[in-house]
Amino acid sequence: MEKIFTRAKEKKTKHFIKISFYSALVGVISGLGAVIFRTLIAFFHNLFFNGTLSLAYDSNLHFVSRFGNYVIIIPVIGGIIVGYLIQRFSPEAKGHGVPEVMEAVIMREGRIRPVVSLIKILATAIGIGSGGSAGREGPIVQIGASFGSTLGQLFHLKPRDIIILVAAGAGGGIAATFNAPIAGILFTIELILPEFSTETFIPLAISSIVATNIARAFLGAEPAFIVPGYTLASSWEFPLYIILGILCGFIAIIFTNTLSKLEIWFEERLKINKYFKPAIGGLIVGILSLIFMKWTGHYYLFGVGYSFITSVLTQENIPLIILLALIFAKIIATSFTLGSGGSGGIFAPSLFLGTAVGAAFGIIVNNIFPSITAPPAAYALVGMAAVVAGTTGAAITAIVMAYELTRSYEIILPLMLCVITSRFIVAFLYKKTMYSEPLMRRGIHAHGGHEINVLATVKTKNAMIKDAEYLYLGDNIKQAKKIISEKGIAKIPVLNDEECPVGILYTLDILDADDNKKIDEFIKVKDFSISESDSLLTALHRMENLKTDILAVVNKKGQFVGVLPASLIRKLYIKKREGLF
Repeated sequence: MEKIFTRAKEKKTKHFIKISFYSALVGVISGLGAVIFRTLIAFFHNLFFNGTLSLAYDSNLHFVSRFGNYVIIIPVIGGIIVGYLIQRFSPEAKGHGVPEVMEAVIMREGRIRPVVSLIKILATAIGIGSGGSAGREGPIVQIGASFGSTLGQLFHLKPRDIIILVAAGAGGGIAATFNAPIAGILFTIELILPEFSTETFIPLAISSIVATNIARAFLGAEPAFIVPGYTLASSWEFPLYIILGILCGFIAIIFTNTLSKLEIWFEERLKINKYFKPAIGGLIVGILSLIFMKWTGHYYLFGVGYSFITSVLTQENIPLIILLALIFAKIIATSFTLGSGGSGGIFAPSLFLGTAVGAAFGIIVNNIFPSITAPPAAYALVGMAAVVAGTTGAAITAIVMAYELTRSYEIILPLMLCVITSRFIVAFLYKKTMYSEPLMRRGIHAHGGHEINVLATVKTKNAMIKDAEYLYLGDNIKQAKKIISEKGIAKIPVLNDEECPVGILYTLDILDADDNKKIDEFIKVKDFSISESDSLLTALHRMENLKTDILAVVNKKGQFVGVLPASLIRKLYIKKREGLF
């Protein structure tokens, strides 16, 4: 017995080492992917806005295009190219990326087509480089996750291991993009990885460490934003930060709802060629950016928006009216960019919105309570994290990322308070996030709770008993008793002539029945079937609703292909948690 236990432990250790090695490879690709991605954005930015071939571009600095008023055409051209690439080669590359990764984990056991990463990196680089109002973090999540999935499929790994590599790629992408390794790990734990344990945490950590170091080797080790050390000016500020959290929660709801409505409108109601829809979004962004250029001397809305965030955090004096206008303009610009079918993330736009809301709120409270409030930039820093928490639902990631992006720890207490308040407002009033909302439109529910989500990643077709016994409506009791005596089963599915399940025969009901009687009058007629493409989590819910411990699994035609007892789900759950399935 001891030898068997030792061998099982050695096998598990070897498997763990193998997955850790693969995670390191995923981290390498995620880190290099982030570097290449940012380089491509710089290249296309210079090509589109300056007509030059150069890789020198700092997104934290403001710029002015050499093309003057014709700048509004640039995002239109970029939108046309992006529309062609996505519709022609990879429709999954549309949007902000993270929901697609979540869908792959929940519905397809982590399987993502390899072409997705190539089209995503090119389409998003062109989209952002030509002025699209979007972030670069969602695409790099999808790029890293796609490579992790491809690696897992290439080596024929189990679904659980493929999902771990998908999460490792996503975490590595976030870590490399923001130079924030801890936030990269937490992001995947909160949003993508369906279970949390030492065996899943370590591969994430390895990937994030490797990816971050590769990105630092090329891009430097400085935080994304250099800010002064802001502190809590007075304990009286805590109620003000709660108010700010409420405002950020409402802004997150408005942003999420606006983007959702535009996605539906462009997808279902606007009857034009899909290739040209992103061009409409580009035109809106171009017009709004030119308006702000004429008004303020800066475009503000083009690209990831880091130049605006840097300006605010370093206490550049931006008038209140401009900050308020930017809040709504950014929501419109990003919603049209992504809603029209463009490609990019919502993390950076959320940071932008939080910065604008926080700075505007800071200016107001500074004027009302000048002696007890910190500078507006401190409120902007806190607002960044609060809006991110509201839009993504990842409150822990938002808190840690705000620290890693700025390395400013002194303001952590009001930051935590504001983030929690914002997340509560969204959860209580809207109940959806930027990532869960598009999944819900597709009929996919990203349930909370890591333990139960383990079952959401296994389809019934991969868990059912395929060679299960069954009877037909025309069979008699003698045939049923024969199956019972030979197989020792308590419940037998009953099918009609079309091979579709119509009910269950319970052995206790026929023990004293005449052998010549038909089973028709003894079966419990009910719909107890479930599709082979549904998850075990869905199966559990159906069992609970039907008050049964067995389901008949059917194919697309509704024909019987196997049975799924509750006892089998329990066994598979334990195996999956232990990495044996």
